[in-house]
Amino acid sequence: MNENPANSRLTFPSDADYAKRVERAQTAMRENGIDVLAMSGVDNHRFFTGLDGIPVVRPIWLVLPQDAAPAFVSPRIEASEIQAQCSVPVAAEWVEWEEPAGTPMSFAAALAQHLGKVTPKASTIGVDFDATWARNLDLVREALGAERIKDVSAMLREVRRLKDAATIDVVRRCADIVTHQFHASREVIAPGVPDWEVALASRTAAMRRAAEWWNGDEEHAPLVQGFHVMASGERSSRAHPSAGGRVMREGDVMQLCYCGRPFFGHGICFDRPVLVGSTAFPAELRKIVDVARAAQEAALAKVRPGVKAGEVHAAAVEVIQSGGWDNPFRHRTGRGVGLSDPEWPELKANDPTVLEPGMLLGVEPGVYIAGVGGARFGDTILVTETGYEPLTPLDLGRDV
Repeated sequence: MNENPANSRLTFPSDADYAKRVERAQTAMRENGIDVLAMSGVDNHRFFTGLDGIPVVRPIWLVLPQDAAPAFVSPRIEASEIQAQCSVPVAAEWVEWEEPAGTPMSFAAALAQHLGKVTPKASTIGVDFDATWARNLDLVREALGAERIKDVSAMLREVRRLKDAATIDVVRRCADIVTHQFHASREVIAPGVPDWEVALASRTAAMRRAAEWWNGDEEHAPLVQGFHVMASGERSSRAHPSAGGRVMREGDVMQLCYCGRPFFGHGICFDRPVLVGSTAFPAELRKIVDVARAAQEAALAKVRPGVKAGEVHAAAVEVIQSGGWDNPFRHRTGRGVGLSDPEWPELKANDPTVLEPGMLLGVEPGVYIAGVGGARFGDTILVTETGYEPLTPLDLGRDV
């Protein structure tokens, strides 16, 4: 993909899209007996409202009753930022100083007060445990009553499992951005260059391309989240090392990984091994790269509706095991792509999840041999009615 942001037909989540997502959550709430949701996870905030890039030092809660519109409970320092970014109101604030009006001085007090107003008879309050800090969860239980609190992490994952068109179009932008990152990285990869220089080129390319997509939007930063996973030489056998000071050498492998969130907090999967210099890979490293590529091709060949996630993983494992190594594995074959890392399903051993059209997957099996190096080919795909559509460019960097 190489979209032109100036005339792209890609859509962006609208208030109508967010309303449909809220409706899906409320349907799930009725089916699971949840009277009201209190969500602190930033991915859920972004999914249901479009709120993006808010600091999480002070908890922000999105409250969604079963039969009413959502609203935020926010520290005052973030309230104006929330209102600048999305149309969902801030219904309650909390502060860190005393005020004559008796404004709540903790998030737990503010949350309890707001829930008492909007859902006074709520007996079951759903909280996204997997996105809530343990201490904050304890404070919620103390303020609201532990017997009323229920973990809805799995329910929310199900709500987000099949991607709507707006999510897919944002991920297409992410795919475009990582294409630019790959080209920028490959230009820098050479003997004598430290790994971190490749990461710098990659991050700069990502931010510049994201800025083009944002097209002057004052409320969204193109800054890339997180550290950069990539490594050359034998460090690549560790699968997830960050780019450090190792200096690349002739004939090395540089394993590039762009499994981050390059645009609007949405994730992507794109991984490629790259040859350093012009000298061919040593024989064992050549085998590692070839088997990794074949393993991904076998996994992709399995993807279609009705196939279990574990079957996709098994296809990659069979190829990798044919290499004859004792322990070449560091991770599963893949995972869902979207707002969280990971999203569900997981492409791992015996996972019974049945693939359906509308799932976004990252397919990224790898081979890792200590003392030699590692390689993986990773791509983001959309499961379709007949198979899959690659969102990242399958052929790019494949002929290493």
